[in-house]
Amino acid sequence: MFAKLIAAGSVAAALMISGAAQASTNLITFEEPVLTAMGNSPGSAVPVGAQVSTQFLSTLGVSFSSNGGFAAVVDHGYPDLTPTPPNILGGTSAGGGLDYSAVITAAFFDPNNTSIFATTDHVRVLGDLYGLGSGTVTLTAYDQFGGVLGTISDNDNYPLGQGPVLQLNIAGIHSVAFSGTSGSVGFDNFEFNTVAAVGAAVPEPAAWVLMIAGFGLTGAALRRRRAGPAFAG
Repeated sequence: MFAKLIAAGSVAAALMISGAAQASTNLITFEEPVLTAMGNSPGSAVPVGAQVSTQFLSTLGVSFSSNGGFAAVVDHGYPDLTPTPPNILGGTSAGGGLDYSAVITAAFFDPNNTSIFATTDHVRVLGDLYGLGSGTVTLTAYDQFGGVLGTISDNDNYPLGQGPVLQLNIAGIHSVAFSGTSGSVGFDNFEFNTVAAVGAAVPEPAAWVLMIAGFGLTGAALRRRRAGPAFAG
């Protein structure tokens, strides 16, 4: 009986972990009203309204940066050539100008306490739909210590109306870096699973109930075992 009760507690704990692992998918299309796209003019200074950095930090737990300290949201000018028209995301130069050759970094933090690192297990981003016939785009994922978890590349040579797809499904992703070699690729539809603070797993309410019930059964069994029958001397 005791062994069965211990198993019940273990099942409850396992269900708690399973519930905590369930995640919803977030999608940033760069059409959000907190952003004001700039014109598609490489080298031009990125206006404040088009600077993408911490706008999604306290809501979704992700921040963006590039060489200028921010990425740039750009009106691509061709509504049928972006996955969700018309805006795309571009990198920036150290001087704060639009630079499609610059690497864009997205890092994840706890939206409830943005000083705490967070991780996700799924990131996906799309390239624009105007293939140049040459060049590649690359997505690299890093853990909280800066170690490389994985990388994937795709060619920028799709027919007009199609574009490259970059996706990584790896546990423990704290940040990703993505860029293209052609110097003209913009990115769109940044997708990621809900983040979890490093070292913290928040179970679903139903999982809490199961966990508490399981631990209660385990505790009762321990008390009964300790209070076993007395033996006469």
